[in-house]
Amino acid sequence: MRKLIFILMFLACLFARDVFASCSLDNGVPQLKDIALPTRTIIKAASIGEELAKHRVYLWPYGGGIVCNGSNVAAITTNTALLPSALPRVYETGIKGIGVKFCLGLNAHNDNTWCTPFSWTVTDGAGAYPPRFIDVVFVRTGRGVASGNAPMTFNAMWDVGGVRLTIRSQGTTELVNDLFFAGCESVGAAVNVQMGKQIIENIKKGSIPEVPFNFDVRCDGLKPNTKVPVKVYFEGNAQADGMLKLSNLGQSGVASGVGISLVNDKGAKLPFDITRSIALDWNRDAADGSIYRFSGKAKYAPTGGEMKPGKGDATMNFVINYN
Repeated sequence: MRKLIFILMFLACLFARDVFASCSLDNGVPQLKDIALPTRTIIKAASIGEELAKHRVYLWPYGGGIVCNGSNVAAITTNTALLPSALPRVYETGIKGIGVKFCLGLNAHNDNTWCTPFSWTVTDGAGAYPPRFIDVVFVRTGRGVASGNAPMTFNAMWDVGGVRLTIRSQGTTELVNDLFFAGCESVGAAVNVQMGKQIIENIKKGSIPEVPFNFDVRCDGLKPNTKVPVKVYFEGNAQADGMLKLSNLGQSGVASGVGISLVNDKGAKLPFDITRSIALDWNRDAADGSIYRFSGKAKYAPTGGEMKPGKGDATMNFVINYN
């Protein structure tokens, strides 16, 4: 009988202590804090995972606090329609390459912050202070970075021992990107340059006509009329810059002693190495990005050795270099 009474009393004490471990808010500390973020922000250069821009808003001043008894778990969370990104504690903004994180600081005299979601243990009230500021940090999440409006409607909550403080934001922030491309891609199908039938003697004399060709590249993620250089180089079975070897050389029915000479519209030989990339010309702005154009010329040219007739096909790829 004595043993049973001892167990019941021990459980009652545990229960009483658990109820007693709670917190209360000092008088004069409002539980809701509305904040306003800038409507427009110009981002800076940053590597993936690093800060593009930051807004700090100061919250509850010193002098008010939270009184706690016993140990309590403090937690900071964010209630938002934004989806989590692949980076920890970073949310997608809906703008390509840009995420956002919400970080609270407990001391206005240093920059230490904890980004949501995060939790820690408060013992006997130690560290149970209302957050002094919030940092809304825009983060680069990918190689391509665009511009656009980021929805900044969210509630950031600080909870401890039954007390909740809420930081509320509404509206949008326009993020302006003057630095990065969101990406570039070719426009249209593969370019098929019809070289036609040519006489060997005319190729030897260099009297055959050049065949013009061009292709377009679309880049998005920049403001209209931003004419940032985009470069290109080529890949293929090249004898040297500006001279492409024929496909299937040495096989029956394939011409020999001839290749395809390639220059741009300014007469520069097309490079087959990234270190010699050449600029594309800005052509126009479109609804879905800026259009850059390459214009070139191709013709058959002697490569040395005996020139024999046959098929004269060749292929090459162009590689966009915009970083």
